[in-house]
Amino acid sequence: MTPPARMAIAALIVAALPLGLSAQRVTKRVFVRAVDAAGAPVLDLTRADLRVTENGSPREVTRVALGTAPLRIVLMVDSSTSMGPMVNSFRAALHAFAESVPAEHEIAFISSGGQIRVRTQPGTDRARLKTEIGLFASAGGANAFLDTLVEADRRFLKSAPTQWPVVVIVTTDRGENQREFQLDVYNRFMNDFVARGGSAHAVIVRDKQVGPVTDLTLNLVENAGGVSHSINTDTALTELLQGIAERVSIDHLRMADSYEVEFEGDARAQSPIVNATVSRDGVQLQLSPRRPF
Repeated sequence: MTPPARMAIAALIVAALPLGLSAQRVTKRVFVRAVDAAGAPVLDLTRADLRVTENGSPREVTRVALGTAPLRIVLMVDSSTSMGPMVNSFRAALHAFAESVPAEHEIAFISSGGQIRVRTQPGTDRARLKTEIGLFASAGGANAFLDTLVEADRRFLKSAPTQWPVVVIVTTDRGENQREFQLDVYNRFMNDFVARGGSAHAVIVRDKQVGPVTDLTLNLVENAGGVSHSINTDTALTELLQGIAERVSIDHLRMADSYEVEFEGDARAQSPIVNATVSRDGVQLQLSPRRPF
């Protein structure tokens, strides 16, 4: 694929960001921080305390919860043929990631060589995770990137709606995968993931010639407000994955005194203006469409 074609794909992805849903009502989320007159966090708000409007119309608040629930992380790792020569570096980096993520957070270890492979189910058993990392090797074939991403989200993140969904992608891109991905499939996934308050981070070990894996990865990370690293060799992989582990931990701590507020919104409203007010005197609110603030 020539460089101009790559840029055309990226432009199409960006242009398709607005939500396009058919149902009349869907669950939507906004993230809220409440402080009193002294600036101290208010940590005991309930549904009865909050009023939410969407484009000026009142909406039913269905759930209010502090952001203290453990993260659920999908650790999605490329196990295609191009990863094979770097397997030792990948194992070392994955071990460092597993050791750096606080024990309370769940991790599902998924690989994408040829097809999706679930190496560990979501959980906090780090010993099991490290055993599977030690056994990690190339499965051969191409990187089934998009299929794995969408399926892992469906099975392991959407099934835990009260937990913060996080995707950490570790992939190669040597430009060998030049087939056209289904952009409509990607955009539906990405819009839904971002609307659920998901976060995404990535490390791409890339060559001079890259393909759509890089385009999709960078687009997802940008829209989900995460961090991405594109590197030419695998020597910095451990350091970068440790940094991502620290980032997700810090993000979680930053949300501990903030609320996830769910409401029944209008599926037809694209980029709506959402406001929230509180019935308690002396309490002020800050709103964000995604986490962390």
